[in-house]
Amino acid sequence: GAPFILALGTIERRKNLPLLVAAFGAVAAQHADVRLVLAGGEDDDAAAVHRAVDALGPTLAARVTFTGRVDDPARSWLLHHAAVLAYPSLDEGFGFPLLDAMQAGVPVVASTAGSIPEVAGDAALLSAPDDGDALAANLELALTSQSVRDHLVATGAQQWRRFSWQRCAQEMVALYHDVVAGRVDESEGSK
Repeated sequence: GAPFILALGTIERRKNLPLLVAAFGAVAAQHADVRLVLAGGEDDDAAAVHRAVDALGPTLAARVTFTGRVDDPARSWLLHHAAVLAYPSLDEGFGFPLLDAMQAGVPVVASTAGSIPEVAGDAALLSAPDDGDALAANLELALTSQSVRDHLVATGAQQWRRFSWQRCAQEMVALYHDVVAGRVDESEGSK
């Protein structure tokens, strides 16, 4: 029943989870009920993440849950019950969890790395991937400000639709029609 910040994805270096754990520590020190759930299989950053959790001290460390890999029903449950999705990655090629959280009506706090700003649009609170203080401030805001939460959820409901499979297919069909009709030159079509 306690509110929780969700990080969804494999525990690997590019996910920047030690920074998230430290930012959670700053937020959790002010909110006795908030928890952090790290949902994903362990990979090349597991030891560093466990060290970061241990550094929180026993009281706060007890409020961090490692789920390991989760199946689709558990993933869906976590997304629909999270207070915030945290996505502080150092690099991302796309970032489906962002869109999944938006579709589930969950506020998103993420980094400015890789494709995240393009995918998130105005539907997330963004900070530099090396700025733990800004990450903690964004988590705090997303947890406590109802107006910010409402804005992120409403904007997210519009943003995730920009990336639907149906829209992607429609745009590909339109591109093929333009190519066949000679309305796109080779340099434009390869962008």
